[in-house]
Amino acid sequence: MEVGWWWSHWHEALEAVGIVGGLLFTGVTLRHDLQARKIAEYLTQSTEHRRLWSHLQRRPGLGRVLEPHRDLNQEPLRPGERRFLELVVTHFHTGWLIAQSGHSLVPLGVLATDAGYFFTLPVPAAVWSEVRPMHQPEFVAFVERAVGTVTPRPAAPVATKG
Repeated sequence: MEVGWWWSHWHEALEAVGIVGGLLFTGVTLRHDLQARKIAEYLTQSTEHRRLWSHLQRRPGLGRVLEPHRDLNQEPLRPGERRFLELVVTHFHTGWLIAQSGHSLVPLGVLATDAGYFFTLPVPAAVWSEVRPMHQPEFVAFVERAVGTVTPRPAAPVATKG
């Protein structure tokens, strides 16, 4: 009497089912892990963003760096402002690196819009021109393209006596 193929090879079939099941389980687990890491990176980036910009509330004088019509000849850059803006540039660079990797929840276009408006402000533009050589050429090109797409701000109104 002949024994069926399944009966004589049941252990091989069971191994094959186990391997396929293990691969499917691994794929599902990797997908969930990737989603969790994206969320964790977003939360980390948000925390760093909030921590960095909270300096403006703790040190109100830093708010001058965001003045759109500040004349640096009349009001030169202060050392604290320079250090703060160097941190902001590093923050933009980190955000750009994460967006480039494809693991960011903040799209590269949103970051480019933000960078464009930020680096057209007089004080950030002055600091950027000094620190630009210390950054990757690709990041420099990203910032320069972003700045090039921004609509210029209107000039500050001139007070007249009368």
